[in-house]
Formats: sequence, structure tokens, C-alpha cells
Amino acid sequence: MIEQFQHKLTNSFFLWFDNYLLTKGEAYSNLTGVLFKYTDPRLDSSYTVYGSAYKQWVSDSSINGAKIPSGIHINGNFSGRSANLSLDFENGRVLIKNGPNNPTITGSFAVKDFNVYFSNSTEEDLIIENKYDMNSRIGVNEQSYIQPYDQVLPAIFLSIDGMTNKSFAMGGLEETCVIAKAVVLAENPYQLDGALSIFADSKNETFESIPMSGQQLNELGDLKTGHYSYLDLKNKYGNNSKFYINSVNTSKLADKHRKSLSSDMYVGFIDFDIGQYRYRHQ
Repeated sequence: MIEQFQHKLTNSFFLWFDNYLLTKGEAYSNLTGVLFKYTDPRLDSSYTVYGSAYKQWVSDSSINGAKIPSGIHINGNFSGRSANLSLDFENGRVLIKNGPNNPTITGSFAVKDFNVYFSNSTEEDLIIENKYDMNSRIGVNEQSYIQPYDQVLPAIFLSIDGMTNKSFAMGGLEETCVIAKAVVLAENPYQLDGALSIFADSKNETFESIPMSGQQLNELGDLKTGHYSYLDLKNKYGNNSKFYINSVNTSKLADKHRKSLSSDMYVGFIDFDIGQYRYRHQ
């Protein structure tokens, strides 16, 4: 199947949202720590895996002050990314081929305050049915790695809830109106209020239409080219039709309902009304 409008929308919204949160909120922490060896049956057996106590790592070099890792230290000596060493930004880990036996692995990296995911689950499933590990950013779990692939908190779950096309001008120009949602699961009220405030102020923001080929991570979670800047990417596609944010509404789950949840988390909601003018039939 060739790429469709919603593919571009999903990719564009995700990349913008992640960059906006990191930029406007400086929503990351620069950390240095030991990485712990473990096995991953999903990977080729030639890889040895070393995981940090945190996921996701920041990969966007346009975030001022964020330490974007380009490699790790093995027994105190720096080793950069290569055919035998990959960085998995999504899972906060390093994959090594033909490495030394029982090395000490350390790394420096920027960790997002919120992991960002796209999800097709309903708000009720995300809040009530799903169970999560808390990947705390306050340094209480630094003696072990975080499990790969699991969705962990603090996190924000994005979804596209609906789309309609409206005639706008003669000649076939239409306005495509999209309802996008974000469910914010935070570990404290400060985190929650910060995320809601950042995006409440995003009304009238615009963001570029970036195709799926603009996605920067490969199948191992590493950068395809070894470098990623959202600002460079948006400039590359700056001539494409832009998406714009018509309105944003935020709300919170009341404490009396929050206390009944299986996880001790603070819950908020962000509703976006997003539009784009386009010639749908051309």
C-alpha cells in the first residue's frame, strides 16, 4: 500500500509533539550510569544487550542542552556507534556484537521526562485496564535495567480519533479536520500540570507534513544516519502543506477517581483540533 494522508499525519504529529514537549518544557534529564547485561530473545543471538535504568533516550539533537549519546564507555574507553555497536533510543540500551567478556559498560544520555507512544487503545483501557511499571525519573531504580518493549510511565499516549473533509474553496480545495488526543500518565501533579500547560499554549502552532520516510529510527531503535535534528527535518519538508492547531482543550482525572486506579498515577487529557488545507482528489 502506498503512503496515505493519515500515515503522514500520524508521523508528523508524533515528531512535532515529541519535539515541542522537549523544547518548550525542557522535559528531559541528563544522566550518566551503568548499563546492565541481559538477554533478549527477539534479537539475533550475535547481539549482547546492555540496558540502562531508563527509557526513552532523547535522540533529537535540536534540543538545547540535551546529551545525545554517540557511543558508550567500555571498561573506561569510549566506543562509538559502528557496525558492531548500536544504540537503542526507544528502549534505553546498547546492542554490541563481538564485544569483550564481562565488560563494565557506562553511558551518558538525556532521558525524556515522558515516554511518548502512539496507541489505538481507548482512554479507558489506557487508564484502567493496562498495568504499567513506573520508570521513575527521581533516581530510585538505578541498580537494574528497564525491561525492553514494555510501555512504562511517566508516559503520554497519542491517538487519532477521527477525521472529516470539508469543502473550503472552488477548484477542489478542502479543509481536512482531525481530532487528535493525548492521555498523560504522570507520577506526580507537577509533571501533569507541566505537560498540560505546555500543550494548552500550542493553539495556532503549525507543524510540517513529514512522510513516513522521515522517521529517523531503524529497526534496532538507532538513528538511521547517526544524527537526527527535528529542525533540520522540518526545514527539509518546509515546502509541504502544513498542519495547524485550531484549538486545544485540557482536563484532569479527579482525585476521587484516580485513587481507584491500580497504579498510583496522575491522569490528564489533551484534545487537539488539527487542520490542513489540501486538494484531496489530486
